[in-house]
Amino acid sequence: MVIRIDYLIYVYMTLCLCMLAYNLFYLGKNKWMQRRTEKQIQNQARRLQRLLLFPEKTAANVDEKIKKDLKNTHHLVVLEGTVDVLEQNPLTVKPLQTWLPTLKPVFAELIDGTMKKSVMERSYFAYLVTRFRLCGQSRNDPIATAMIQLTAQASIYCRENALGALYQCGSIDHIVKAYRVMGRHEIEHSRKLVTDGLLEFHGDREQLAQALWQNWDEFTPHYQVAFIDFIRMVSGNFRETLFPLLSQPELDREVTFAVMRYFRKYPYRPAGTVLRQTVIDWEKQDWEYAAIAAASLESYPEMETVKALLVGVQSDNWYVRDNASDSLLQLTKPLAILEMIRQLKDSYGRDMLRYKALSAGLLQLDEKGELRVAENRMAKSPRGSSNEILSAVIEADSSEEALPALQKWGNAE
Repeated sequence: MVIRIDYLIYVYMTLCLCMLAYNLFYLGKNKWMQRRTEKQIQNQARRLQRLLLFPEKTAANVDEKIKKDLKNTHHLVVLEGTVDVLEQNPLTVKPLQTWLPTLKPVFAELIDGTMKKSVMERSYFAYLVTRFRLCGQSRNDPIATAMIQLTAQASIYCRENALGALYQCGSIDHIVKAYRVMGRHEIEHSRKLVTDGLLEFHGDREQLAQALWQNWDEFTPHYQVAFIDFIRMVSGNFRETLFPLLSQPELDREVTFAVMRYFRKYPYRPAGTVLRQTVIDWEKQDWEYAAIAAASLESYPEMETVKALLVGVQSDNWYVRDNASDSLLQLTKPLAILEMIRQLKDSYGRDMLRYKALSAGLLQLDEKGELRVAENRMAKSPRGSSNEILSAVIEADSSEEALPALQKWGNAE
């Protein structure tokens, strides 16, 4: 059987025309739906505005009709557009804020039907609950209970919208319960979204942090890291609470790193001792521990810290050297940095410290290419000549041998 080429061309042209007709129909329908929705929003905005401003002159069934139609998702879209329009009118902003809470019984009735709809519609429902501030603080609030259930959904959009509603209601119990639900379902919500969301909590955030800590063992390390990051943003009153975590070798590494970052923002003397030892023992653990500890030590301006950082700057790992150098530049003065560069025997540490000091403008090169303290930094340098400061700097092989002359230099200052 031979198929003529021209017949194939005719079939192909017919399919192309059908696809073109379908696309034109789809675009036309969308355009029509958009105009129809805009017209519905304008009409409903006029009716609701009249109800809000002149309730005595408005038919009693206007409010009823608006709420009755909300069973359809399209009418929820119209309602959102109506609220957007009325919020732009200064005359209707306050009456609208009084009217929106009356939607709560209607939304409570919509819960059962919404839970059977697609995940997109459930996400939109949670968004509207946040948008209209309908989630309550009561333990048995039906909308809050529904939002907690939605946090167990696979869709990140659905979870995030539901959590947004819970953050807004300001109930600590609801927040803790929601994260318990996600933990039981082995859901790992984005750590950044968790931290940022908790910071949007409309309540006492320090009390929320206390509640999360009281239920600490019920959460996985994934959430513990996010919670520590949140605590770091809101309170410095958890030093004694979090310090024991630094000494738990079985603790998840990411949790340990989060605790180190906490003590970078909120210095705590016992934590400084642990951080210094972590940098000194950079060979005994994974390099990340020493690297993060070295960065955190910039908040501990002590002679022992400088000694530990000089051990770190001679590490075999680039990240440890990099962070240790940054912290040294924060803690020591330009003339001392210059002497460290001149007398360090480790070439990697010397080059790193030199590059960092030049990049920061603490040091500069003279006409002969020799390093010297930048002119605008001279006034901030320590007393005494450069030959007398740190003259006994040696290559540090251990904490006991780490630049013993630093002690004399520290006392001189």
